[in-house]
Amino acid sequence: MSIRHLDRLFEPRSVAVIGASRKPGRIGTTVLDNMAASGFAGALWPVNPKYGELLGIPCYARVAALPAAPDLAVICTPADTVPGLVADLGARGTRAAIVLTALPPALRAAMLKAARPHLLRILGPGGIGLIGPAAGVNASVAHTGARQGRTAFVSQSGMLMTAVLDWARQHQIGFSRVVSVGEGGDVDVADLLDWLAGDTDTQAIVLHIESVAGARKFMSAARIAARGKPVVVLKSGRGAGPDDGADRVVDAAIRRAGMLRVYSSADLFDAVQTVARARPLAGERLAVVSNAFSLGLLATDALAWTGGRLAQLAPATLRALKPLAAEGVAPANPLDIGTLADTARHVAAVRALLDEPQADALLLVHVPTPAAGSRDVARALVPLVRAARQTVLSCWLGGEEATEARAVFADAGLATYDTPEKAVRAFRQVVQYRRNQALLIEVPAGVPATGEAGRGAARAIVAGARRAGRAVLDDGECATVLGAYGLAVGATGNDARADDTPPLRIAVHMDPVFGPALEFGLGGAAGRVARDRAAGLPPLNMVLARDIVARTRAGGALADAEAVCRALVQVADLVTDLCEVVELELDPVLPAPAAGAASTVTAGAARIVLGPPRPESAMAIRPYPQALAETVDWQGAALVLRPIRPEDAPAHMRFFAALDPEDVRLRFFSALRELPPAQLARLTQIDYDRAMAFIATRTGADGQPETLGVVRAVADPDNRRAEFAITVRSDLKGRGLGVILFRKLVDYFRARGTETLAGDALAENVGVQKLVRRFGGTVQPGGEAGTVLLTIPLHGKTS
Repeated sequence: MSIRHLDRLFEPRSVAVIGASRKPGRIGTTVLDNMAASGFAGALWPVNPKYGELLGIPCYARVAALPAAPDLAVICTPADTVPGLVADLGARGTRAAIVLTALPPALRAAMLKAARPHLLRILGPGGIGLIGPAAGVNASVAHTGARQGRTAFVSQSGMLMTAVLDWARQHQIGFSRVVSVGEGGDVDVADLLDWLAGDTDTQAIVLHIESVAGARKFMSAARIAARGKPVVVLKSGRGAGPDDGADRVVDAAIRRAGMLRVYSSADLFDAVQTVARARPLAGERLAVVSNAFSLGLLATDALAWTGGRLAQLAPATLRALKPLAAEGVAPANPLDIGTLADTARHVAAVRALLDEPQADALLLVHVPTPAAGSRDVARALVPLVRAARQTVLSCWLGGEEATEARAVFADAGLATYDTPEKAVRAFRQVVQYRRNQALLIEVPAGVPATGEAGRGAARAIVAGARRAGRAVLDDGECATVLGAYGLAVGATGNDARADDTPPLRIAVHMDPVFGPALEFGLGGAAGRVARDRAAGLPPLNMVLARDIVARTRAGGALADAEAVCRALVQVADLVTDLCEVVELELDPVLPAPAAGAASTVTAGAARIVLGPPRPESAMAIRPYPQALAETVDWQGAALVLRPIRPEDAPAHMRFFAALDPEDVRLRFFSALRELPPAQLARLTQIDYDRAMAFIATRTGADGQPETLGVVRAVADPDNRRAEFAITVRSDLKGRGLGVILFRKLVDYFRARGTETLAGDALAENVGVQKLVRRFGGTVQPGGEAGTVLLTIPLHGKTS
């Protein structure tokens, strides 16, 4: 639905426990005990006609008897009472409820129907509730509470949530929010991701999912959340494991959303700590230093096993390390400084490796010796490591002394592990997270690069087959349709495989959750046995296609991987453009052209299956909306209005630098001197499903693109309100550019069905107030002194 009223769920000022009790084993007994012991500073109201008071707190007979409408109600009563209670609460003014009772389908539908007129948000039914340590809320049946921390944990399994709470208490790990989703009848995982993305108390999100409903909504929320903070996902129910096609699609979705997937509950929180503490990686090369040769080998073995690589040390670094290496040992990576190395030698070795330009990260493996105790080494290294540009991981082996060293590093916010293998696995997680974050910013175009005439012919073939009642295209039709997108079908004889290139397979199928999904891997009879496959979600560009190919063994054996990557992009273009295609298979595919063909790959056989046209929303990821680009006349010259792209970042930096300080203050409510990288990313890497930013751009005198103005808005998840902002380059104000940009935004969100555009501005910003009034909007005093609220209804006419 949306994030509407979720503030009442997470930060209520009053809580009613309906069905509160003192009978042992009752849900209402446990919830009331947990709330009473959680330090909640607001009003706590037990509701049960059988009691006059509970735990010394006045108890009320019914919802109507409560002193006021509770912000949050926790319902612990029998299933048949739930819909009526929800109706009573909604009428009273409550806007959030946790339903801990499991409901059969009919009662669940009745509950949601009762909630809908009041926009009353429901967590559940089922599950074990919610814990918010900072707000003093423990509205759950969990056997233990949670320490306060900065990580949110959301789980579709109540029992896993219980186990994690127990584990976290043992390891002194805290949480900002802990949520059991239950059946997700109303508030689902996507809603929670949306809310947590903007939660200032949450720095990282841990997500356990068993299933996903509503792929577009889930991907939109996940991509927004992952742009701002680390999101780590554990997916249970993996089917047949790596060979399961559905799980490959889930894996592709998690990668594309910029999240990090882990495959065991043991890895969940290690991954969060690692990703949250890691520095940005420039590459994937690791340097290793240890005070025991065998420990360095354990680390390098683990790195090789997971596909990682060691850094090649420069001659200057090797010279610096020569006096630091163990006696009789040449300096190398991994570096052995020997068991006689004292604390000073540890510090010198780490400093030298941090100066190595070819090393993107450093792993220290240490065992306590008489020459260097773990605690002393850790304390000496903390200032150096905290100031390092690289990610530094540490492994402290041993008992009590190693535990103290790990505590020293942990207290300093540095990543630390108890085995070399865990440390290497953590490094590989940082690498994978970096790769996934890179995939997140890729925005493929929604319109294929091939000619419109050819694509028109392909659409005509598809339409003709559908009219004739045929679901499968014949060989000639397949060849024509594929040719329209730059793909060739023809004989793939032995000459084409002179370099021992393996036969490949490219396919498309309709995933029941994520819509059209591509699959790439080994083809032919060998592919049916080896199951060497990776999946991806359309649309694609070359960067995304290379990631898919690189995840297969067959991709590593290709002499010309670029040709295959282009073919993947072309297939993605086809399935994006032809909404009737529900199945496609090219097998075998060889990276060699057929005679007379322009394509750089040839499919030996092709199969295309059609179905009813799917809606655009069936695609999990909205393509870059190229169709929204237009050229307008401004000041006697052509000006392009189009949605912003990640590659606009350099031009956006120049645009920001050209703004007067006063215009910056009016736009950002502060005197920013430059855009921080994270904020620049948020402004140029947007989710085109709910967010939109249009730029006015042209080619400057230096031949570089220049941004002249930008207007943007982000709609709330239920599409009722979109928050807007607009900026025009300071030297171009007063020439009508703001009106052109704002009309583009208004037209877009009106067509999208959004009810209202709204924004906040400083009261002295008379220019934007004049613009809003021109478009039929209103200006009212804002919620804070010196501000105004700007509102434009989108159901009327615009200037």
